[in-house]
Amino acid sequence: MASTNPNRFFSTALGQIIRRRRMTRTFDGGPSLEDLTKLGELALRAPSAGFSQGAHLLILVGEDLQRFWRESGSGDWFATKSPGVLSAQAVILVLADESAYTNRYSQSDKAGHGLEEAENWGKPTWLTDAALVTQNLLLLIEEQRWGALLFDLFKEPRKLLETFGVPPKVHCAGVVAVGFRHSEDQKSGSPTRLPRKASVDLLHIGTWNTHIDDSLD
Repeated sequence: MASTNPNRFFSTALGQIIRRRRMTRTFDGGPSLEDLTKLGELALRAPSAGFSQGAHLLILVGEDLQRFWRESGSGDWFATKSPGVLSAQAVILVLADESAYTNRYSQSDKAGHGLEEAENWGKPTWLTDAALVTQNLLLLIEEQRWGALLFDLFKEPRKLLETFGVPPKVHCAGVVAVGFRHSEDQKSGSPTRLPRKASVDLLHIGTWNTHIDDSLD
């Protein structure tokens, strides 16, 4: 049955946050560690395979943040390309614990699929689940009208993780810089140069070759 109001999803509070969300590259300080911690607690409430709950958040502020900029190599890069990023209040490393999944799938109710070995997984689901936490985090930050920038670790990510005591089987799914969005921050990056792809080209109904417009004919 056709929807009586197909635009109703866009007018909800969540719909508006999703459409409004964008990356920030000029920060002006930011929220307290307590507020960041509470935000992180909520962001972690994301689905996980087998309820493995292998996603973790490592919040870096103060001297820990400065150490991250120095030792990750990202500080030098942003200083040249987007210096306003270095005024963020914190960075949050979204981490995925591979062993939480292999341990969970070695238990009696999940055994029999060979998933107690990481190499038997069709994809690293721990990274998928960590990505869900990342999206929660970005939307919650936008809900507060703060700013966020999602980026990846630069050179030698394993060495950087070891610096902060992260175990060998815990991987970084992404890094989120967080802070108050500076009043002079402008839309920037690839979205200012590339058009957003039309949803009709990305939504497939039934088969890859059937797009939403075709299915509604």
